[in-house]
Amino acid sequence: MVAYQHPAGLNPLQRFRQAGSVLRGTSRADNAAWYRNALELDFQLHLRADGNRVDSRLFDRRSGQWTPGPQLSEAHATDLTLIPAFAAEIIRVAQNAKADSIGVILHLADEFATSELKPELDNPGALAELRIGIESDPKSILDDSSVSATESSWRLIPYPAAGSEAIATTVCLSRSWGAFLEELRKAGEEKNFPVITRAVSAPLVCLLALPELKRDEVTRPLIAVLPYSRFTLLAFFNEHGDLRLLRTLQHRGQRRPTNLRHAASTTAAALELADPEVFLISTGEITDPQMVADLQLVFPAASIREIDWTNTPYVTASAGIGPEPQISIGLATAPETPLASSHTFGVLRSDGWAVQDFLPVSREVAEIYPTRSEMKLLRAGRYARLGFAALAVLALVFSGLQMVDLVRKPEWGFNSDGANAQKQRLTFLSSERGRVDHWDNLLEDRSKAWATMELLSTMFPEKSGFMVKAFTHYVRPESTPGQAKAGFIREWKMSGLAREEALEQLALLNTRDGISAVFKQVADETGSASFRTDLPSRSVVVNVRTLENGSYRPSPSEEASALDDTTYPFSFDLTVTQRFESSDQLAVTLAKAP
Repeated sequence: MVAYQHPAGLNPLQRFRQAGSVLRGTSRADNAAWYRNALELDFQLHLRADGNRVDSRLFDRRSGQWTPGPQLSEAHATDLTLIPAFAAEIIRVAQNAKADSIGVILHLADEFATSELKPELDNPGALAELRIGIESDPKSILDDSSVSATESSWRLIPYPAAGSEAIATTVCLSRSWGAFLEELRKAGEEKNFPVITRAVSAPLVCLLALPELKRDEVTRPLIAVLPYSRFTLLAFFNEHGDLRLLRTLQHRGQRRPTNLRHAASTTAAALELADPEVFLISTGEITDPQMVADLQLVFPAASIREIDWTNTPYVTASAGIGPEPQISIGLATAPETPLASSHTFGVLRSDGWAVQDFLPVSREVAEIYPTRSEMKLLRAGRYARLGFAALAVLALVFSGLQMVDLVRKPEWGFNSDGANAQKQRLTFLSSERGRVDHWDNLLEDRSKAWATMELLSTMFPEKSGFMVKAFTHYVRPESTPGQAKAGFIREWKMSGLAREEALEQLALLNTRDGISAVFKQVADETGSASFRTDLPSRSVVVNVRTLENGSYRPSPSEEASALDDTTYPFSFDLTVTQRFESSDQLAVTLAKAP
C-alpha cells in the first residue's frame, strides 16, 4: 500500500502528482461508496456492543435479508492483532455477496453520559456552529474544563421543546472502539475495497422507534425508559412530543438502577410533566420485573406500556441483536403517526442528530485523499488529455488528406493572368455598385405629395368638426460638418377652424402617442417608411394653438354649414415637425457620385 502524505506538507506539483497516484492506484474515482455514508450502502455489517458481548448481523439492502455476521468479542476493541483476520473476513463476505463495498455500523450500547453546555452558548441560532465545534474543540463548548478529547467523543443533541432550560445537551462516548474501526478502514484501503464505518449511540437510535410504538394521538407528556446492561436512559417529552431532557442512570454492577423511581418522579415533577405516559422499551436485554414495579409506584399502572417487539415491524430482521440495527436502516421512511410529525422526531431523523458518527475518520486522514468532485475532475482531465491527443492525430491525418486533395484540384495550377483580369472586373463592379447605392440613396422615398395628403386626411377625417383653411409642407436639410450623410427636417403647418367636438381630437394630436399613432397609420396605408416613428434616429414634435373665432355666430347645429366660417367657435394652428438624424437610413448622402 502506498503511504500518502498530507497535502499541507507538499507543494502544488507534489499534491497534483499524489492526487494522480490516488486516481491510478485506487478505485476512488470509479466507486462512489468511498464517499458515502455507511448507512446508505447496500451491504452492511451491524455490530452491537453492550459491554458484555458484541453481536454481529449482516444486512443486504438489495434482498432485504438479515444473516448472522462474523463473530467478534470485546477483546477486539483493545487487541489490534485480532482485527486483520476479522477485516479480511468481512471483505471476503462482501465480495462473495457481489457488493462493491461494506458499511460497518457499530451500535455502542455500553455507555451513555450527558454534559451541559456553557450557559453563554444558550443560543438556538448557533446550533449548527455548536454541532461542528463540539467535534473539533469540546472544551470551548462544554461547561467542564477537565474533558479530554483524546479519550472521549462528544456530540450535540438538541432540545427543541418550548420551555426547555437549555437548547441542547451533549452525549459522551469513549473512544475505546476507535482503533478497531480505524484498522478496518486501513484494511479496506489496502484491499482497495471501501470499508465505511460509523459509530452511533444505540439509545439515540432506539428513541427513533418511539413514533412507531405510539401510533395514537399525543395528548399527554411521554417518558421513554430504555434499560441497557450498564445504564438506563430516561427521555422526557412534553405533551407535543418534543424532547425536554435526557437523563442517564448508571447500574453500577446491578441489573437495574436503584434510583429509578426517585429519578423518574422528581424529574417529571421538575419539568412539570403531569400524568405522563411511560414507555418501558426493551433493548434486547431481559427487563428486570422490579423496574415495572418501581415505575408503578410513582405513575398509574394504566400509564405504563411495556413494549413487545414481536408486535412491531422490528421483530424479525434483527432478532437476537436488539432493535437498533433495524431502526437505523429505516431512517429514510418516517412512520405516518402523530408523534412522527413532532418537531423533535423530525429533526432527529432528517438532520441526522440520532445517527451522528462518534468515531469518524480523523480530519488529518480524510484530507489526505481528494474529494469526490476533485476525483471527477482528475478523471475528466485524464480523459481530456487522451481526447486532445486523439484529436491532434485526427487533425494531422485530415490536414494531410486535405493537402493531397488540394493538389489534385485544377485550381492548384492557378494562372496569374486570369487572376488580374478577375481583379479588374471586381474593381469595376465595386465602382458600379457604389454609383448604384449613391443614386438609390438620393432617390429614396422621403416625401411624396400623395402620402402627405393621406396624412392630412388621417388627421382631419371628414365630418369630424374641422375645416382646414391652409396647409403647407416644407422639407429642409440639416447638414452636420464631418458627417458622410445629412439629416433633414420635415414640417407640416395647418390652420383652420374647429367645433367643440373637434377639440378632443386636437388634444390627442398634441401628444406624442397621438401623433405617433397617426404616422403609423399613414405608414401602414401608404407603405412609406418615412412615416415610421419607432426608430431612435427620428423624432416628432407637435405644437397646437387654439383661439376663439371672432366671427363665430351661434346657431342650431342642424343649420350649421360645413363651409360657413361663422359656425366654428374656435380657430387653430397646428405644426408637426419630424426630424431625421444623420444616422437614419433615409439620411441624404453628401459625397459626390463615384
